[in-house]
Amino acid sequence: MCVTLPQTLITVMGIEKILPTFQDFAVFLQLLPRSSTGERMNPYTSLWTGVTPGDGPQTFHLVLLDNGRTKVLSDEVGRQTLHCIRCSACLNICPVYARTGGHAYGSVYPGPIGAILTPQLVGVERAKTLPYASTLCGACYEVCPVKINIPEVLLHLRGKVTQHASPLGPEALAMRELARIFASPQRYEQAQRLARRGQMLFVHGGVINHLPGMFAGWTTARDLAPFPGRVSATGGESDRKGVSHEGGRKRCHPGSYS
Repeated sequence: MCVTLPQTLITVMGIEKILPTFQDFAVFLQLLPRSSTGERMNPYTSLWTGVTPGDGPQTFHLVLLDNGRTKVLSDEVGRQTLHCIRCSACLNICPVYARTGGHAYGSVYPGPIGAILTPQLVGVERAKTLPYASTLCGACYEVCPVKINIPEVLLHLRGKVTQHASPLGPEALAMRELARIFASPQRYEQAQRLARRGQMLFVHGGVINHLPGMFAGWTTARDLAPFPGRVSATGGESDRKGVSHEGGRKRCHPGSYS
């Protein structure tokens, strides 16, 4: 009805959707439904070739939309994103999308394909969290009918996010300090001791259920395990009271690490 009733038909199409011949189109007519719903053919494909006097729209406009697609095409790694045929195979298999749904992505393109397409269209500085909305399990790449290497593009975009990050931002400063701590065994052990002492203010019922300030987001929907005590690697008694030996086996109490 959308195609036949209006007197003026305006179609807006991304430039990446142009195909050379009808023979190429026939391949995608089979590939799309089989990769999406497992059907041999879909019921929602319409064909129109222009204006026919007395039948359907009498004026037809085709608008080819760039909207950042040329910029995506110039990226040797990211350009493969434009191969997408919108079959939703990656959405159906993605463990993250299955649990969060589409609205969590804040974009009209959700799921794994949205996580790599949206940052490239609007800029990584405006969608810097999306490349991290993935476990990098690779399931999306395995089921993609046009073989878009989504994990590769995700890592590529994470690198761009890091490049655009401010060297004085909280994350950059935290990573710099962690690198300094991990570079020295003495500083690392000292940091562990301080963490175990400081966490006592936030441990309730054996878990950390609330953190202050900018760390509060980590505990809004989950409890964190406290920093564990140390267990001897020789199989002897632990230097913490959280581990006891019964019948030749170690038993771990809350707060201990085995």
